[in-house]
Order: sequence, then C-alpha cells, then structure tokens
Amino acid sequence: MNIHEYQAKRLLARFGVPIPEGKVAYTAEEAAEVARGIAGPAWYVKPQRLGADEAAVVYATTPEAVAAAAARMLAPGPAAASRVLVEEALSEGRAFALVLSIDAGAGRIACQVGAGAGSNEPAARRADLGRLLIDPTLGLSPHHARRLAYRLGLAGAQATAFGRCLGALYEALIALDASRIEIDPLLAHEARGLIAVGVGMAVDEAALHRQPDIQALHITAEEDETLREAERNGLNYLRLKGSIGCLANGAGLAMATMDSISLHGGAPANFLDIGGGATPERVAAAFRLVFADPHVEGVLVNVFGGVVRCELIAEGIIAAAREVGLHVPLVVRMEGTNVELGRKLLRQSGLPILSAETIDEAAAWVVAAVREAA
Repeated sequence: MNIHEYQAKRLLARFGVPIPEGKVAYTAEEAAEVARGIAGPAWYVKPQRLGADEAAVVYATTPEAVAAAAARMLAPGPAAASRVLVEEALSEGRAFALVLSIDAGAGRIACQVGAGAGSNEPAARRADLGRLLIDPTLGLSPHHARRLAYRLGLAGAQATAFGRCLGALYEALIALDASRIEIDPLLAHEARGLIAVGVGMAVDEAALHRQPDIQALHITAEEDETLREAERNGLNYLRLKGSIGCLANGAGLAMATMDSISLHGGAPANFLDIGGGATPERVAAAFRLVFADPHVEGVLVNVFGGVVRCELIAEGIIAAAREVGLHVPLVVRMEGTNVELGRKLLRQSGLPILSAETIDEAAAWVVAAVREAA
C-alpha cells in the first residue's frame, strides 16, 4: 500500500529521520497561512495524491504564490489533489538518493545510494553509486553505513549523520513492515545536516493487520475504482500501458501470457490473475475489469482447468463475453480437465472466439488480430 509523502514523513520522524518543517493544507488560504508560519524565504508546495511526480512540485517565494499553487493543485479535475504539503525550501546543497527495499530473491534488505533529484531518471534508476544487501537476521552494522557514506563522498560529521539517518530508516522499514522507503533528495545541508526532503514509502499490504495506524491512513476515495473492484472480487489486477488485455488463473501463467504477447510484438494492457478458483462469476468479474480499459483492442484468456473444470470456465467466458458485448478479438487458450468439452462449448457459442492449443499460438493470433483490426 502506497501512502502520501506527508504521512510517510510523520511516520519516519518518529524514528528520528530528519525532515523539513512542513504542514498539510486543504485549501489555498490554509496553504498561505502554513507558509506564513514557517520561516522563509521560500517554500515547496507538493500535491498529496498517489502517483504525483516531481514535476508537480512548485517552488514559491511568497505566501501568495503558495496560495496560487495550492489553488491549482486542489482545483477539480482528473489530476486534482485533496490536500497539499507546504514545507520549507532549504538552501541548495549536495543531494543524494537513498532507497531501502526488500530483495525477495536474495532474502535480504537492499540499500542503494545514488545521485539525487535533478536527474530526469527516477531514484530507483539513479541509485547506482552503491548497493548493499543486508541479512535481516544480523541487521544493519556500522560498516554498512561507512561503506555507503564513502561511496557518496561523505566524511566527518556528514558521514556520522548519514549513519544515524540510515539506521533510523532501517529501523522504520522493519518496524512498519515497509516494502520500500525512498528518500530523494536526501539533502546535505550546511547548517542542518542531512534532511530527507523527498520521501516515498510503500507498506506490505499482507502485514497491515499488524499496522493499524498505517491501515487507518488508507484513503479509499483516492484509489482507482478499477483496483477497488478487483479487490472486491479477489482478483490480482494491475493496469499497464499496452493494448492486449490478459486474463489467466495463476500469477506464473499470467506472467507467461504477458511474455508471449511481448515476444510476438504486442503489448499487454494489464496483469490479471483470477486465482485458482476460476468460477464463472470470477471470470465475469475479470472480463468487466479488462473491458473497462478503453485502450484494450484484443483479449487473450489463458486458463488451466483443475479445481474448476474447463467446461465451467468456458461457460463463464461465454457468459462474460455476452455481458460486456464482445467488440474486440478474443483468443482463448485452455488446458486441463474436460478441455475438449470446454473448447466445444466455445466453438458452439456463436461468438467470434478463437480457441488456441498453446500459449505461443494464442499470443501470435491475438497480436495478429489486433494489427489486422487497426
């Protein structure tokens, strides 16, 4: 679960992570008052919406400019924020990026450092000056901080401050069940030491039952309605930028489907895992999600009938296709129990459904069909 920057800063401050002085405002007038209460001469105005990028941040030198920036950010529209963070704009200094994340493959906590804000690349791609993997059973040691500080060119008091900041962030990552904490920029200020100016944080949703304070930060109204619908139906859904909708039962099968589409020159429009219980109701819900995306120009269904037999899955596909009003190419690759009966039902449905026998064949067909229809 992603949380807003101001929420992340409040949480990290409890662990001793140094942050700029700032406060949330819900109106333009309130934003100006916040600026007047924070020593100038300049302030940052940051929209607090999930997915906001660095370009959305405004540098303002008067409370009136703060109010004008907040008014634009809070104005109704698709990119509107429900609140803004107004905080002091610190004088320039060396800027770094610091990312702590879970490396599931290695079973370690990864610490990365690199060049800070000012590059056009996101922090994850800029963090190339140093990377360490930390065994969580042993924890963070002083030598980890010293090695990373050396990579950043920090020495003396700044290296000591970096060690304290890294230790606080590591403690927060563990205690808050965070999957990722990103500081960009981490500013080396001449008078204030190291300051976490830009903060991003994601928390493991599976651990929210241990984090009631973080769970209370969840702002449902700011979530994508499609994602909320997926959650209500027990579907694992992620929207992508392609044009071919994907539907599979199992995360591995879903990834293989997406890879096959890409190998044949197509671009997946989503990741969608309907899980092992591919009931007709769940298939119908998955179809509604896929077809809710206006960019979808074709759909590939790749399912294995095990717990739920293939003829039942086929019935769900047929019913769902009729419900949404099938208007783009649909290719189905089906294997498992009663697969021939399932394929027969698809052929006899009277719907323009192509039934493939392999993933490769299905991907090739759907990519070709989308190109032909273009």
